[in-house]
Amino acid sequence: MKTGFRSVHPFSAFIFYLFVFAVSITATHPLTLLTAITSAFIYDIKLRGKKAVSFFMKLILPLMTVSALINGLFNHSGVTVLFKLPWGNNFTFEAVVYGLIFALRTGAMLIWLFSFNEVITNDKIIYLFGRISPKTALIISMALRFIPLVISQGEEITKAQKGIGSAGTSKGLIKKINSASKRLSVLVSWTLERGIDTQQSMAARGYGLKGRTSFSPYLFTLKDALMLIFSIVGAVLYFITSDSLSALFIPEILIPFPDITGISVSVFFAFLMLMPFLYDILEEKKWSISR
Repeated sequence: MKTGFRSVHPFSAFIFYLFVFAVSITATHPLTLLTAITSAFIYDIKLRGKKAVSFFMKLILPLMTVSALINGLFNHSGVTVLFKLPWGNNFTFEAVVYGLIFALRTGAMLIWLFSFNEVITNDKIIYLFGRISPKTALIISMALRFIPLVISQGEEITKAQKGIGSAGTSKGLIKKINSASKRLSVLVSWTLERGIDTQQSMAARGYGLKGRTSFSPYLFTLKDALMLIFSIVGAVLYFITSDSLSALFIPEILIPFPDITGISVSVFFAFLMLMPFLYDILEEKKWSISR
């Protein structure tokens, strides 16, 4: 049984994720980006626990560091020169900060994608797009599930090969490359076979045929309407306040302090982006009281 935010109507949840994805990709003001990545991280911890913390420490933080360094090495715009590179180009503070902003965008997007895969499952994707374009819906659902499935299957293949002593024990670069290529070959074969099995299974069920009937377990309730309204209002406010909640980093850093309107909108964004977490907490409290 799906509870909390995972029980929200697929259409309302999908519109919410469109909003947070748009903010994560396009926002430039640090306040908005920190709100997006913090809210995403809090909800990811709620869903995945220690795995979310490990993902943040092992991927997001290194990504921010590497992004700042790479941008500093290859982007030489900026008025604050920290030092000269050996080949004569400037290493500027503005380029480093812009690299961090880019990393915040990427990190927020990646973390939101993890919760998206948890909330917007395959059956919800097919429900949303199946009648409009059945083939497109099937492709989208398979693509969204592709990365987590491949990662999970890759771990299983590695464990299996370690069990028979053919992975993880090889010494030497050539042997390690051969071992990795074998695992990759198995993974590619599994991926292709799974795609064919999925296509044949859906065809056997009559998916995409004209006149096909379908059953939907999703009911549009008051909480779904509220989620949808808040998401639309958030999108409109983000568009209206795009000038006041924006910042420049090249050639110099200009981060305007938000006025009362900008602060109010930022508070609303924080509330909206925390709604998945709040839905889950309220649902758990509801069930704990009823026991």
